[in-house]
Amino acid sequence: MPLYKYLHPDRTDVLRNQCIRFSSPAVLNDPFELKPHLAALATPEYAAADLQRALPRVLAEELAQLPAELRALVSEEALQAFLKAQLPAIQKSLNGASAQMMPLLQETMARKLEELLGVLCLSESPKSLLMWAHYADSHRGFVVQFDETSPFFNRCVSEDDELRHLRQVTYGSKRPSLTLSEVEDGSAFLMKGVEWEYEAEWRMIVPLADASHVIGTGPEAIHLFSFPAQAVTSVILGCRMLETKRAEIQALLAALPQYAHTRCIHAAIDNESYRLRVGPAH
Repeated sequence: MPLYKYLHPDRTDVLRNQCIRFSSPAVLNDPFELKPHLAALATPEYAAADLQRALPRVLAEELAQLPAELRALVSEEALQAFLKAQLPAIQKSLNGASAQMMPLLQETMARKLEELLGVLCLSESPKSLLMWAHYADSHRGFVVQFDETSPFFNRCVSEDDELRHLRQVTYGSKRPSLTLSEVEDGSAFLMKGVEWEYEAEWRMIVPLADASHVIGTGPEAIHLFSFPAQAVTSVILGCRMLETKRAEIQALLAALPQYAHTRCIHAAIDNESYRLRVGPAH
């Protein structure tokens, strides 16, 4: 299934330079991006099991700290029974400390993700009236059609890599509420509110440190990633695109041999329905 990137008419540099921006969550238009609600450090079951696993180590440490004469009086079984009896109180204390930490941890995690990760947002459809309106300068821009099978879209460094490959976004009305340990699989970064469902989004999340070029510094820095021209199968010109811009893009594609395979087509309003048609450019 091909995927599409809606672009402002001024962004012909994407085609010319074969570089595309992966954006920090901080500059995306949804304030919930990559911000699942952190409810706790771990589930109660996981925390209890973790304490149980730590018990032998704690027991050994406590016994080692006792003077030799006391170790002779206190059996390992008795000390183990005592520590087990304290587990509920320890768990309650840890839960309280965790609850106090969560707001700061939530803020810290969000800030770090904004500094470290970039997102490329693509759509399943080149005919979304709203997408053209919002992301392609009210139909004056253009859409790049990408071949999703290009190696550019699958750059995983291991089988467990949750980044560097395309993943489908899901939509819902309830914000995900997770523990810190549940965030690791990255699925929470693929959830958005139902208001965004019209975007039919697929996204690729990568470390910003992998960028080919960086323009500027700080939170507003632009991280560009080089892509192969072979990944571009067509360019769709908006139905309101100025003739001068239309001619510019057609000339650009014709002048660059790496785009010899790329079709230039255009969007037009349908005569019978409130929808767009796409066909060969004139």
